[in-house]
Amino acid sequence: MYRDLHPVTYYFYPLLQGDYAPGAHKGLLDSMLDTEVARPAESLLYVHIPYCHDLCQFCPFHIKIASGEDVYERYTTSLCREVELLARRPAIAQRTFSAVYFGGGSPSILPVAHIGRILQAIHRHLRLTADAEISFEGEPRTLGNPELLELLKEWKVSRLSFGLQTYDEVQRQRFRIVATLKDVERVTANARRLGFHDINVDMMYDLPGQNLTTLNDDLAALRAADFDSVDYYNLHYYAFPKKFRAAMDAGTIPAKPGMDMHMAMTEHIRWRMRELGYNDVADQVFSKYDKVCEYFRLLWGGGEGDHTAETVAVGASARGYLSGVAYMNTGEVNTYCSMLEQGQLPVAKLSGQLARPENRGAVFMPKFFRISKKHQAAIDTIPADVWKAWQESGLIYETPGTWELSERGKQWTPNMMLDAFESSQREVAGVSLNALEKKPGVRTGTF
Repeated sequence: MYRDLHPVTYYFYPLLQGDYAPGAHKGLLDSMLDTEVARPAESLLYVHIPYCHDLCQFCPFHIKIASGEDVYERYTTSLCREVELLARRPAIAQRTFSAVYFGGGSPSILPVAHIGRILQAIHRHLRLTADAEISFEGEPRTLGNPELLELLKEWKVSRLSFGLQTYDEVQRQRFRIVATLKDVERVTANARRLGFHDINVDMMYDLPGQNLTTLNDDLAALRAADFDSVDYYNLHYYAFPKKFRAAMDAGTIPAKPGMDMHMAMTEHIRWRMRELGYNDVADQVFSKYDKVCEYFRLLWGGGEGDHTAETVAVGASARGYLSGVAYMNTGEVNTYCSMLEQGQLPVAKLSGQLARPENRGAVFMPKFFRISKKHQAAIDTIPADVWKAWQESGLIYETPGTWELSERGKQWTPNMMLDAFESSQREVAGVSLNALEKKPGVRTGTF
């Protein structure tokens, strides 16, 4: 059915549309935040810290290079203010959060005291479940700081995550990954010593010139490290600057692996990760536990066809989803801080609403490898010809209570997600992809 892999992986749906002046959506935003709901949805709080010490070549996220204590102080104060302002609104005050995720950027580069202030603001103004999953992302050099780890343990942070990407030193230098493998060993040892039992790392494949032999070297190193979960992403090339792409064209940097090699590596990763004791719990997510973390489950609607879970987002360029609408804060940090200093929420982009909200559950079905038959309304939003083609191509199969992705289907999750989009959303996706192809090096914050 499919021959070429769709070049974009989607993490948010519906898709954002256009650029707007921060505050332009105040009327709609107010109606979303001031509407009382009888039964608040399952909720995730996403906290974005946009700062990094260094700029990795491949990174597509909205980040700012670190620039000093005064900047961190202003940003922390503004973020805590945003939490407080949101907590006053009925749609937020009524809900209880079952997961919190600190992402970036590299949240761990903030001064420890500032991180403590943010955690304190969250606990003071928002309700969390007693067993809330609190995840904290960082980069190995600063996340390994014992003082920071002790603070995170004190505030009941249960899950740590950092980017390892690859053990291949040539690739690490090529991508300008400054943290060393010694830093990786240090943060892991310090976290284990303090009792952290859920340590996740990000890994990448489809690297320039990579083949099964070099991929297998990475997998062998993962076996020795024994992390609790691994998010294993195929590398997207749209964030690379023009100079990097020109070097690939000239042959001074090896080419991107072809489609056959991509498929072989994807199959090899799944086979080897299972051999290493990991469960294939979600698209690109492998875990020693038997289910995907709450962060991903809630970010993607709730799981197995559910579409109702919501994300409240705080921080510059943070993305959320409320009342059927995806939204994004301004990515300009000065604008973000200025608006909050004036008591205004910094939302800058909104999506359109889906014609059928259940379509969100259908679109995220490939992320979970299955959809429950109790979410038939979600299944019904997928075009009938697409659903039939998936069956006839061996991408999905039926069980008594679910429809499941086959091993072949798991190879094509980006394509399947796109084909499940409502027609208006496919148009938005096409415009976004066209913009990516025309503007190499753009930092989208992913999709």
